[in-house]
Amino acid sequence: MILLASCGDGEHVRQQTPVKDTDTVAVVMDTLPKKISGSYNRIFNDIARYLAGMDPEPGCMLDSSYLENKDWKQYAENAEKKWHLYDSSRIQVLKDWSRAELAAINSGPFTLFYPFSGPDILHADCFYPEADTTVMIGLEPVGTVPFTDKSKSDTLAKYFASVTRSLYAILHFSFFRTEAMKKDLRTAELNGTTPLMMIFLQRTGNRVLDVKYIHIDSAGRIAGNEPGKSYKSPGVEITYCHADNTGEARLFYFSTDLSNEGLTKTSPAFLRYLYTLGYAHTYLKSASYLMYNDFFSEIRSLILKQSLTVLQDDSGIPHRFFTGCKPSLYGKYSGVISLFKGNEQKDLDSLFKSLPAKPLDFGIGYKWHKGESNLVLYECARRP
Repeated sequence: MILLASCGDGEHVRQQTPVKDTDTVAVVMDTLPKKISGSYNRIFNDIARYLAGMDPEPGCMLDSSYLENKDWKQYAENAEKKWHLYDSSRIQVLKDWSRAELAAINSGPFTLFYPFSGPDILHADCFYPEADTTVMIGLEPVGTVPFTDKSKSDTLAKYFASVTRSLYAILHFSFFRTEAMKKDLRTAELNGTTPLMMIFLQRTGNRVLDVKYIHIDSAGRIAGNEPGKSYKSPGVEITYCHADNTGEARLFYFSTDLSNEGLTKTSPAFLRYLYTLGYAHTYLKSASYLMYNDFFSEIRSLILKQSLTVLQDDSGIPHRFFTGCKPSLYGKYSGVISLFKGNEQKDLDSLFKSLPAKPLDFGIGYKWHKGESNLVLYECARRP
């Protein structure tokens, strides 16, 4: 069990002595930015750095058996090399594009809606760094925060092998492979999305402040979980802040079925919750062309009703549904990969041939090679 510390004075929060119970940590973070008003249990940030293969900060609360583990040290050495290269070749390129093309959106706080995301807060944070609320949804399980029990330090080799395997596709191809994730995130070692999201937040320059397990209740409201109970729409709420002191933000990830069957019969309360989000900016990437089908019409309709903008590759919502929205084109449209044959869009192809498209300096989506990808930013005439 992890207990949260009580609120501090709104400036820097002093470190407290942890209690002796090895299952409980009651220490607050002592390096919070001055703009962060609350006090938080620093163990979450310590664990996030450890997961990401980053050096521990002074006063790290993890048990020494973790910090001295040879398997973690080897993982950390490899991870640092890979992420250093990925930061310069990918993360900074995405952030540069965002500063050039999404500056108006990122001029203040807003809600970002990212369905069919899996644990991909990586691209969401690169494109939308000023979002103070991000709602992500996938079929992958929520999972748990690891390394709260020092007795598990002897299984790290398998754990980090699972982490490395799970991250391979997103770091090489820009998307998670659905079938692989079904296996990778349901193992004895790695049991869900939460650890991966903590890694991505750290590696994109954030600090993890808090992690809470949540669900959507029958009234369509966010509620805390009770130990031992299962829920139709389980989720996790991760509170974090940027290292450059831009204030708190919250990431909500829910594991639920977004098909019409899932939203209207299995979890109708979740659909009610989604409508309470109000106007938002929506991001869609590698969405498996699901919203081309009538049995995903509910989520498609919600996005079209509530989105101020939609940034997507061609796997999101077909172009014909964006009536009254202004498209800005990037990259090029060259059809679909063989796995999704039959989802070609003649109208989108004509649009790319008739309107100028800005170049993309990176690959993204299923056609992930640079020079083969497309993005469209739809601006919809709505008032927040």
